Amino acid sequence: METKKHLIILILKILETESDSEHPITQMKIANIISDIYPCDRKTVGRNIGFLIGVGYPIIKTTKGFYLDKKKFTVDEVKFVLKAVLDSPDKTAKEKVDIAKRLLDILNKIYR
Repeated sequence: METKKHLIILILKILETESDSEHPITQMKIANIISDIYPCDRKTVGRNIGFLIGVGYPIIKTTKGFYLDKKKFTVDEVKFVLKAVLDSPDKTAKEKVDIAKRLLDILNKIYR
């Protein structure tokens, strides 16, 4: 098992889903989350964040922790996707509401 590669991916996913400019996350908190899956400490997280920054990921360091600066969708794009789901003629009203709720659950976690 290639634990080092897995750790980098886990750290990136945590930064992507658990952080933003209003909610930076500390190396220690990331290490604690990862420790449920792999043994990990704060220094390992720091080295991996340094690597991710070095290869071009827009990770910002603040006095309160780190966050991934660029999200996958703009607010307007999120509104567009939700509108497209709700306006779809191919789904029932119940299906549209269910899809929209699941989509919002994912987006709310990412965008808070």
